[in-house]
Amino acid sequence: MAELLWKRGTTLGQGGFGVVSLASTSNALFNGVTLPSLIAVKSCNYSDSQSLKEEEEFLGMFKHSPCIIHCFGANLSFEDEVIIYNLLLEYASGGSLANRLRNCNSLPEFEVKKHTKNVL
Repeated sequence: MAELLWKRGTTLGQGGFGVVSLASTSNALFNGVTLPSLIAVKSCNYSDSQSLKEEEEFLGMFKHSPCIIHCFGANLSFEDEVIIYNLLLEYASGGSLANRLRNCNSLPEFEVKKHTKNVL
């Protein structure tokens, strides 16, 4: 169960597909990879998990790209008598590009070039 691999911490964000939380790990081995000490966990009710399953599949196609958040896989937990689907993701401490734009309204040219290159 999830409690052995990671412990849910602060909520980082919430959206239409669920909640993203910061989680600490015991550096456990999961899907053949040692989890870093901090990860992001995107969670939703199992009954609503189709979009997260599709996200996991999409991220899996880019698992070797250094420009895409790494997905370690998914697991299930049982919280408040509900089955929860959890997508275990690399934690990007700098936040999202969308948050950066909201906070700054603009980016320096070198940063725009970097992000454009990464997207392409």
